Amino acid sequence: MAAPVRDREALQRLSFLFQAAHWVLPHSPALARFYCSTQRGAARRLVLRMAPSVKRTICRRCCSLLLPGAGGCLRLRGKGQPRMVLRCLSCGRRRRFLCQQELHPLGQATPTVLSFPRPRLLAQPSINPGQRQSGDATSDCPCRNHR
Repeated sequence: MAAPVRDREALQRLSFLFQAAHWVLPHSPALARFYCSTQRGAARRLVLRMAPSVKRTICRRCCSLLLPGAGGCLRLRGKGQPRMVLRCLSCGRRRRFLCQQELHPLGQATPTVLSFPRPRLLAQPSINPGQRQSGDATSDCPCRNHR
């Protein structure tokens, strides 16, 4: 039997704020930044350690989510020991992480890139390609910008 977890409600709140920030990021990056800063403040106030994977996806300067493509830019750099450079698109701060090397059966070392959790996005409404939008007589594009 496992030992009881101290501050279970606080951990649930931190987890909820992190998931809410992922969910809200495509719609409102400012609200996602607010959720991340609230999560960091609550963890500091309650003297709780956040998991390294959570700390890796939050910018230390502006508290925005560092997901590649959404709030951060990911690059692989390095000649000897490869490293991953993650740049925040809001404030420009760079974070560098060493890539661990795996040995293949032939004895060659190749870098392993750390995986980032994928946010759950809202489902986009499906549009039938044969169906045209109202007022859009020339294009099948659903965004109405190509008239």
